[in-house]
Parts: sequence; C-alpha cells; structure tokens
Amino acid sequence: AVVSTQSTGARVQPPNILIHSATALLPNPNAAEDTKSAVTVEQKLDANFIADTQNSLRFAKLDRRGASKGRTGADLSSFFIDTTDTVEWLMGECGGEAEVLAELQISFLVFLLGHVYSAFDQWKQMVDTLCRARAALKTRPEFYKSFIRILHFHLKETPSDFFVDIVSRDNFLVSCLGEFFRTLCDEGEGLEESLVSRGTKFKGHLEKHFDWEFIDSEEDLPVVVELPA
Repeated sequence: AVVSTQSTGARVQPPNILIHSATALLPNPNAAEDTKSAVTVEQKLDANFIADTQNSLRFAKLDRRGASKGRTGADLSSFFIDTTDTVEWLMGECGGEAEVLAELQISFLVFLLGHVYSAFDQWKQMVDTLCRARAALKTRPEFYKSFIRILHFHLKETPSDFFVDIVSRDNFLVSCLGEFFRTLCDEGEGLEESLVSRGTKFKGHLEKHFDWEFIDSEEDLPVVVELPA
C-alpha cells in the first residue's frame, strides 16, 4: 500500500535530488573557532566538517522541546503524554493527512532501499508521535485507519527483532504501539467503531506473528501531575 504524491517527493528530496546512504560532508569554514569548544578527539574531528544541505533530506522537524516552552504543571505533562498538538502541526507543515502518510512511507522506503539512517529516524519519530496522539484518534479516524494499514505493510518488510534497541533491548514499537492500543481500549466508546475494530485486529496480528506482548500495566501508564499554584 503506497500513499504518495509528487508534491511530497519535491518537498522531501534533497535540493540536488541525490540521496546518499552516508551524510555528505563539506569543510567547515568556522572549524578553527568550533574546535576551541570541542572537548573530545571525536568532537574536534567533527568540528572540521559540516553536513552538505544540498544532499540532506528535508523531512518535517518533530522536535517538541521548543513547543513546550511556557507550559507548566499538568499542562506540560499532558503535552508530552498526548502528542495531538504535534500531529496537528505536522498536518499543517506537510499539507494535510495524505502528505503526512506520504512522508511516513517515503522515510521508510528511503531507509529500506537506500540505507539512510536519518530516514529511519524520521520514520521512528513519526510513528511514535502518531501513536501517542490520544485526542487525534477521535478527530481523524480515517487517517488512523490508513496509518494502521500502512504500518501493517511496513512491518511485513522487516524481521521481528529489527526494532530492538541493541543497548536497552527494548522494542520501541512495542512501547509506542502499546500506548496506541491502550488509547483504543480506554477511549473505545468515543471512537469510531471501525477504527477500534481495525486496531484490535492489528494488535492481534502483531501478537501472533511477531510474538509481541502489549501488557496494560499501571506502572507503564503515563501520569498527569497536578502541581500547586
């Protein structure tokens, strides 16, 4: 299942239209100044080069730290628990639901075929953001049904242990999809029935074919903290 548009390709592709598996580097004109603040040998070497923006994919930026400024207490906790604000920003940045799904697919395909790590990182961030947008599940049911279908086909192209962090041994997909399935369960009555049904079938498929476990443990659930004024 492929959702893509010509405009998505034009927006995401590098200015020179070439995609490299390794980051293209250029000499850093400010290397002499930048090396002064470098501490390790690796930092000193890195300071000699900068990424060539002409060869860089132009994915939508998903760093939420800037958007959290000015938020405090429960509002700040809710912001990081429910990523709906970021999803809505992403819709505007990309140009709508179809464009968001297209970027999700392009990032996966560029990594799968071109072995570009930045594309895989973008795919991971998008999946995580979309899975944790609790309120968006109510307002964008058709979008999320398409998201489930696309993710299903993406996972068919990868081995079950591919997403396991080699350091922590944690599977990031089990974590973010676990949150997604909990929302479908908790908010079931307020969600479109066909969305809940598709999500439930998808969960069962993952448990059967990948042997993943999605456990609704209270210790893993997010907590909104009310701070005194």
